[in-house]
Amino acid sequence: MKKNLSFEEAMDRLEEIIKLLEDGELDLDKALEVFEEGIKVYRYCTKKLEDMEGRVKVIMQQQGGVVEKFDLELEGD
Repeated sequence: MKKNLSFEEAMDRLEEIIKLLEDGELDLDKALEVFEEGIKVYRYCTKKLEDMEGRVKVIMQQQGGVVEKFDLELEGD
């Protein structure tokens, strides 16, 4: 697994791994190798989410815990 994957890239890879394992066409050694990679990618994604959650909590605390809602208008709407 590459070290600098974005969260989205890691999730895409995890989906690929799941499909490979579900297809059942890998030999046992390759399936174990792919499964091991899947565990590493899963842990990477979990860590990224935990880090982002921590950042959001810090931002919330810095803003006094108040989140303002606003409407976002996108082009083409």
